[in-house]
Amino acid sequence: MKDLVGSVPLLHPVVGPVALAVLAGVVLLLWWRRTRRLRARTQVVLVLVALALAVGLWWGVDRVWRPVPDEIGVFTWTMIGTLTLVLLQALAGPWRTGRRVRQAAGSVGAAALALLAVMVALNAHFSTYATVGVALRLDLHPVPLEQVDVAPVADPATGSGTTYTWWTAPPDLPAAGTVVRTPIPASDPGFSPREAYVYLPPAYLIRRRPLLPVLVLVAGVPGSPSDWLTGGELTATMDAFAAAHHGLAPVVVVPDDLGGSLTNPLCSDAWKGDVATYLQQDVPAWVTAHLQVDTDHAHWAVGGISNGGTCALQVATRAPRVFPTFLDMSGELHPTLGTPGRTLERGFGGDEAALEVNDPLTLMARQRYPQVAGIVSVGSDDHVYRQDAHQVYEAARAAGMDVQLREHPGGHAWTTWAAALADQLPWLARRQGLIPPPG
Repeated sequence: MKDLVGSVPLLHPVVGPVALAVLAGVVLLLWWRRTRRLRARTQVVLVLVALALAVGLWWGVDRVWRPVPDEIGVFTWTMIGTLTLVLLQALAGPWRTGRRVRQAAGSVGAAALALLAVMVALNAHFSTYATVGVALRLDLHPVPLEQVDVAPVADPATGSGTTYTWWTAPPDLPAAGTVVRTPIPASDPGFSPREAYVYLPPAYLIRRRPLLPVLVLVAGVPGSPSDWLTGGELTATMDAFAAAHHGLAPVVVVPDDLGGSLTNPLCSDAWKGDVATYLQQDVPAWVTAHLQVDTDHAHWAVGGISNGGTCALQVATRAPRVFPTFLDMSGELHPTLGTPGRTLERGFGGDEAALEVNDPLTLMARQRYPQVAGIVSVGSDDHVYRQDAHQVYEAARAAGMDVQLREHPGGHAWTTWAAALADQLPWLARRQGLIPPPG
């Protein structure tokens, strides 16, 4: 039953329209059963209250607070306004003596159905979760790191040359990797990262493991590290790559670069704590202290999506010796809190020099990065970020980077980024020495 429910698709083209039709049906049903006999003025007031709440939230969140630089969006507030109208309809209708229990049950059921329809419609709009199982995290049960035998071994497998062509998978190689969760503390008490996740490929899980390269991935705003495991399909992508390459894949560390789902510390040592120090010093130090990996940072990479894509490029331009390889997926043109003035004043206290040393485009204009390579990618239907990606790519080329620009089908959504990771992984593995170059 769990597998049957978990496999229900949520991103089929008909799912979104069906959800909207169900929501409209609930509104009409409640009007017919609950509010059509109310005075016309009262019915108009219900609509205006729902509309006022939606507009007020849009103004307060997207215009004043602005936790997300590119806005949460009118569609979201429309869904919230419609759901509010459903609740008002359920409460405002006449309550008849002797039928109140049945009326209450019907109203609760209608409200629950409307809530489900809104959630499904929003998921389809943002292309977040592919199936019910992913949305409910039915298969996401990472164990604490200390419960997995990952202690350093005295005789790790080693070989000669720059690639792992010497590697032969042993008979006891697991069929799949594993994901663990762990805290990665920050040296700055002003920044409190959430729990991190680590993907350990099959080749890491044996006693005589090879020393594998490292990929650090970060999510966007709003978001959390677990987004890479759900919408990003990280485990399935890495397992598929490992299965095709004798159990070899990068060790993937997914730390929290935000400190909260709606927090944007600008990937900098700025207004929300020392996040740059966390990613460039604390996380690498934790990895080398707790995991047995390739310590040659020439084989380390950093990547991210949206705000996290910007962060990946920030890290690569600020600390190219630590992370000389990056994957910038649908990143912003600059680190931003919505507007240049707001970013400067709130994020950096009006210090233009502090902003400039955290802005990849400024850094790439001032110095060259011949040792850095990366992929700048974007969805072909991402009309907001597509132009930004092209500008970042040209700036990286001008700075001497070995950089590619790739477009993937889709918009600014996890379906696009999950496909992008799978597509870019072979290039990354060659860059990190896991597999030889083609030919």
